Amino acid sequence: MDGYELLRILWAVFVGLGIIAAGVITLTSKGEPGIGFRIGYTYISERARRKANRVSGIGTIFTGVFLIILSPFLTFAWLAVVLLLGLGTTMLLAYLTAKREYELEELSKEAPKGPGRKIEPPDLKAYIGLQAAFLGIFALFSTTGSVSKETTLIIGGALLLLLALTVLASRPLVFQLAPGFSGIMARKFARALTLVSGLTTAEVALAALGYELGPLGIVFLLIISLGVIFYAAFTALTGAYEEGYY
Repeated sequence: MDGYELLRILWAVFVGLGIIAAGVITLTSKGEPGIGFRIGYTYISERARRKANRVSGIGTIFTGVFLIILSPFLTFAWLAVVLLLGLGTTMLLAYLTAKREYELEELSKEAPKGPGRKIEPPDLKAYIGLQAAFLGIFALFSTTGSVSKETTLIIGGALLLLLALTVLASRPLVFQLAPGFSGIMARKFARALTLVSGLTTAEVALAALGYELGPLGIVFLLIISLGVIFYAAFTALTGAYEEGYY
C-alpha cells in the first residue's frame, strides 16, 4: 500500500464515520431544534419529520458505509462522486417523503389546522438562471476537452447539486421555515449557493484557459476565494437568524 492509497483510505474513513454519525443523530432525533432533516414540511408536521428523518438517517448512514467500503478500490474523484450521489439522492428522497407525508396529513381527518394564510414561494429565478449559466459554461469547457474527466465528474456533480438545492429552496414549505415563513432564509441561501457556484466556475475557467497566475496571483485568488466562501456562509447564517432559527 503506497502513501497515496493510505491517505485516500484514511480520508474516506474520517469522512465516512462523520457522515455515519450524522445519520445516526438524524435517525434518532426527537425533534430537537436544528437536528435532523429540517425543512418547512418537517417543522409543520410531526409525521413528516419522523418519516423524513428515517429516510435521511438511513440514506446518510449507507452513504458513509459505502464510502468507507469502496475507498480501497476507487480514486478520490470517484469517491467524491459516491459522496455527492449518496447525499444528493438521500436529500431528494427525504424531501419527497416529507412532502408526501405532509400532504397525507393535510388530507386526513386528524390533520391539525394550518397556519391560516397562504405561504408564497420566494422568487429565486435570477439565482437559478445564474447557476444554470455557470453550469453551461462549465459544460462548454468539459465538452471541448479543457477539463479532465475526473474534474468534470466532481465539479459538474457539485454544480448540479448546488442548482438542485436552489430549485428546492424556491419551493413552498422547503426553505420557508418556522416560525415566520417569510422566505428570507431561502433567498439568502440561494444567494450563497450562487456565489459558491460562480466562484467554482471562475476558477475552473482560469485553469481551463491555461492562465498562469504566478505566486502573487495564487495568493490573491486564495484571498478572494476565502472571502467569497466566508461571505456566502455569513449570508446563509444571517438568513437563518432573520427567519427566526436562533
